[in-house]
Amino acid sequence: MNIIKRVRYSCFVFGEGGKDKKFLRTLIDLEKFRFHTKKWTFNYGNASGGSAKSILEKCHKEVSGYDYHLILCFIDLDDLKHDFPRTWKNEKRELEEKYCNFKIIWQLNNSEDEIKKVLGNMDVSKNMLNKIAKEKIKKFINSDFWKRILEPIKTKEKELDQKEE
Repeated sequence: MNIIKRVRYSCFVFGEGGKDKKFLRTLIDLEKFRFHTKKWTFNYGNASGGSAKSILEKCHKEVSGYDYHLILCFIDLDDLKHDFPRTWKNEKRELEEKYCNFKIIWQLNNSEDEIKKVLGNMDVSKNMLNKIAKEKIKKFINSDFWKRILEPIKTKEKELDQKEE
């Protein structure tokens, strides 16, 4: 008799603010997303805005004492470019090195712009964008943003599966 071992990995998803967290929860609850991440359980958290460094520090505090397999931290790149117009690439690299235990998902500008890029430039609220993204899932799952979210999860899963063998 073969016993099927159901592996569950844990991922902590951290957004810049409450509305980002709501979007990430909506994304992760999508049937298509769950299909690709069936071995994963997700917990969520969020900062309340701030600089990239302060958001990473808040994420670090929130995960202290927990043993997550993967930590995804979503950060808007526009603030980093604004705060460090000439040296933002160096700042970005330094933050990635300092917080190497996180996978930072750099949002090209901010989460709303990422979603608008996929769905078309709409002048609507974040809540409405979440609803539209859910309705237009086919368009969303073929986007670069979707791939940048799923890639680190699938990469980590492959790595953890190999350790299990």
